[in-house]
Amino acid sequence: MLYQQKETILANLKFKDENRTCGNRKYWFSYKDFLDPTDPFTDFSCENQEGKRKYIALIENLLERDETAKVFVEVYGLEEDDNGQFIYADTLILFSKLSLPVITQIFMEPEDVFPSDIREAAGFIQQSYIIAGNGGLIPVANLFMNGCSVYSCWWD
Repeated sequence: MLYQQKETILANLKFKDENRTCGNRKYWFSYKDFLDPTDPFTDFSCENQEGKRKYIALIENLLERDETAKVFVEVYGLEEDDNGQFIYADTLILFSKLSLPVITQIFMEPEDVFPSDIREAAGFIQQSYIIAGNGGLIPVANLFMNGCSVYSCWWD
């Protein structure tokens, strides 16, 4: 994750905590930025650093089947442990032309890692923002791709 992205998410999570009126806002990162195995500032489904590779492999399998797909990670919050602060997530957001049964098949193939829930999910688009590499917030509603369905894949 780039420094500007980190600064933006820290400021927005702090603001969200202080101002309950913004509680419905959701923040997304490109899967590449969030699942970077060398980045200790991000944690996906209780997997920090090297454990992220298995999720990247799943996403790459999806992208081989649908080269136009876009994959994001939804941030849930900020935690702190003995090693410092980190942001965590358990959900992938997918924009894809593939059907839900095909997405489900791709994500259920591995025996060691698969989502607890896969579903169509378009209702939250208006309240979601992508945090770009430069730290800017991009409303997801501006990027909604025609011809694509929106799915969420949640791990617990």
